[in-house]
Amino acid sequence: MNAKTKGRVILVAIIAFFALPALLAKTVLTNHWYQAGVTNKGVLIEPRITLSSLGLESVTQQKLWRVGYVVPEQCDQQCQQHIYMLMQSHTALGKEQGRVEPILLLEPQSDIQSVEHLTVEKLFVNQSFMSAIERSEIVIVDPLGQLVMHYPKADPSQLVVQSKSVLADLRKLLKLSRVG
Repeated sequence: MNAKTKGRVILVAIIAFFALPALLAKTVLTNHWYQAGVTNKGVLIEPRITLSSLGLESVTQQKLWRVGYVVPEQCDQQCQQHIYMLMQSHTALGKEQGRVEPILLLEPQSDIQSVEHLTVEKLFVNQSFMSAIERSEIVIVDPLGQLVMHYPKADPSQLVVQSKSVLADLRKLLKLSRVG
């Protein structure tokens, strides 16, 4: 093999070495053979929705993350357990709990009398908020007032699992957050 042929083989090998992985990746992505992994447990709220775009004022002057529970029309034992788990999740944050505020989200139909004795912050929400979030759901709001994630209503047997999911997601958000 002469030097000219040897040089061409090396050039083709170098091009193949760099082009083959790119072509392989393009093929995998085009044919949807790759399933992206998701680490969050809650449902991301898309498109971007903020409290101010829904006509709601921020409850606190401080820039805190908020974990809210939408109080249903009848705050029965399951509702009380949700509120208890919300407060326990806040306590479980440990040193990070100063960055997060638990909050009860109240609509006009909510059972306000059963939660008025609680010392947790309360925010009255309007119909536009309720069209984005369902009753008995947990929602995470970032310090800028953007709704980030929500967790659908859980049955009593799944309440602890849901609480752990909220806590895991909140810890990740706090770790990655540059605000609050």
